[in-house]
Amino acid sequence: MVVCIGESLIDFVPQADGETGLPQYRPVAGGCPYNCAVAVSRLGSDVSFAGAISTDFFGDFIAARLEENGVGLSLVHRVDRPTTLAFVKKAADGSARYAFYTKDAADRALSRELLPELADGAILQIGSISIIAETEGDAILHLAEREHGRRVIAFDPNIRDSLVEDEPGYRERIDRALGAATLLKTSDEDLAWIYPGTSVEEGVRRALEAGVGLVVVTRGAEGSTAYTTSRTVTVAAESVEVSDTIGAGDSFLAALLVWLDERHATPQEVASLREEELREALEFASMVAAITCTRVGADPPTRDEVRRW
Repeated sequence: MVVCIGESLIDFVPQADGETGLPQYRPVAGGCPYNCAVAVSRLGSDVSFAGAISTDFFGDFIAARLEENGVGLSLVHRVDRPTTLAFVKKAADGSARYAFYTKDAADRALSRELLPELADGAILQIGSISIIAETEGDAILHLAEREHGRRVIAFDPNIRDSLVEDEPGYRERIDRALGAATLLKTSDEDLAWIYPGTSVEEGVRRALEAGVGLVVVTRGAEGSTAYTTSRTVTVAAESVEVSDTIGAGDSFLAALLVWLDERHATPQEVASLREEELREALEFASMVAAITCTRVGADPPTRDEVRRW
């Protein structure tokens, strides 16, 4: 069982240019924990989404897509606030930039009073832009700190520094997340933002010293590396024709969570995974992320699609 908590939003993904020369956009549901929940369900694990979703028609669309994908909604609160919107600009290499509209948004209404009770053994996934907002971020981190040591907690920072207004406060919340996390999944760019002026290896060392049991660093086409205090394992990226990278990191994390969930891993076991286990987990996650990259928008594969790949 996996619980993904945090933001849900609408990504406006560019299509062909219109008559004005500006891109036409297609709205798709998104957000790191939202995408992760959908991917976890498609890969075969039970999963619930936790957080606040708007009562507007975008919120209805978000909730309906979660339900269609088999994601549990019992931990969701519907609130009378607008849905967060994100406009996406794709580069020639398939990478993406975002412009966010988050003022008074529904997902930021999450507070300590709305925090869920978690089933025994459930993996908790936190991170992304939900950590930026003070009230929502504090609530999620309160939950993570409360559950620390009792279950596997996965943190994906997914830095969007254009949204950060209080950098010292945000960095403090990142430190709290690292202190509570069992698994840190991060890109090399995000790790460099968290630990400026350091190498990847130094950033990993500092994360492990903060208490993280397993650090997984993704490097796009250059592959991914898993680090524990005693082991380092690197796996090459799958070679695919990239449509875009939207949701690839979320799918990668979802695959790691499913791999851990299927083995009923405890926090202590995550930190002591053997080399062959780390390699197997990375290869599975890399394949899932690669398939996602071949599709437009965050559209992760099912388990059957992964088996046929």
